[in-house]
Amino acid sequence: MKSVLRFILFLVILAAGLAVVYFLRKDGPAAEVVSDPALTEPSQHSILETRDREFTDLVASVLPCVVSIDAIPADAVDPNVQRLKMLFGGQPGTSPSQLGSGVIVSDVGHLVTNFHVINGAGAVRVHLNDGRIMPAKYLGADPRSDVAILKIEAEGLQPAKWGDSDHVRIGQGVFAVGNPLGLQETVTQGIISGKGRRALSEAANEFFQTDTAINQGNSGGPLFGLRGELIGITNMVTTGGQGIAFAIPSNIVRRVFESIRDNGRFIRPWFGTVMRPLTPRLASQLGISTTKGALLVGTYENSPAALAGLMPGDVVISFNNKPIIDHIDLRNRIAESPVGQEVKLQVLRKGGEFSTQATIAAEPSP
Repeated sequence: MKSVLRFILFLVILAAGLAVVYFLRKDGPAAEVVSDPALTEPSQHSILETRDREFTDLVASVLPCVVSIDAIPADAVDPNVQRLKMLFGGQPGTSPSQLGSGVIVSDVGHLVTNFHVINGAGAVRVHLNDGRIMPAKYLGADPRSDVAILKIEAEGLQPAKWGDSDHVRIGQGVFAVGNPLGLQETVTQGIISGKGRRALSEAANEFFQTDTAINQGNSGGPLFGLRGELIGITNMVTTGGQGIAFAIPSNIVRRVFESIRDNGRFIRPWFGTVMRPLTPRLASQLGISTTKGALLVGTYENSPAALAGLMPGDVVISFNNKPIIDHIDLRNRIAESPVGQEVKLQVLRKGGEFSTQATIAAEPSP
């Protein structure tokens, strides 16, 4: 009997000990678990491979909207043009085709390219990403912004997605796709190096600067952001400039496209002034203490500027609450404004300052 009691007591003590150990482990600090970082954290190789895969998938998604453009000269299309050329001392034979790039912007076949790519062409031929080659019809252009609109008749087109170029930031990643030197579907990558560039040209708009590699034949091709949205049209490179190229912001391009699509021609916004730089000497003569602003030296009768009460000698210093640097800045702000928009102006006159409003009109036909 005693041996049975001893055995039962032993079991009770053992159970009590196990219970104490269990509750101590449960309420005490968790045991440190040693793990291999290589097993729990993604390796550098896997991160790079993921980024590489995402970028190549992005490129593949936009390639169908990019086209190569073959602008065939008029003397190669019409023998009479070639005969006239020789009559005026030209060399026999046809001129070489002009190569460029473009981008599909609608599912019914509208294309955007640079005006200088197709200027003077007798015919335009387009090479699609899927191998199809077809003629393109010229719909219209705005030579001053170097944007032209073409149209092809084709099924199964994939247009680019428009991006908002006003939200583009310096330093953001971009990539271009085009036809440099006849090498179709060439992809180059870089960043936005600058904004608001006047690009050493008389174009009535400002440009993005990018270090993305742009070569002859890239002109008219798309510049994409890293979401695959069209934020610009590649336009030109500086002579001898390494890593300096320019693109037309997409909002300017889209305005030209929609105007030609809807109206059959580009309706340019018009303010109706003649302007010149505001030099320190002129500012002193006008009693103005700044050279910032656009000096008006004339206004057209019944123009938006004249109807707003502006006169020769006035200096516009603000346009829609944005400071105006000079006359080119004001010209560009007008070019970016929709026809019919009412704008606020801050003006200096004979040392005083006043506010007025004007409604942007359509430029009169010549």
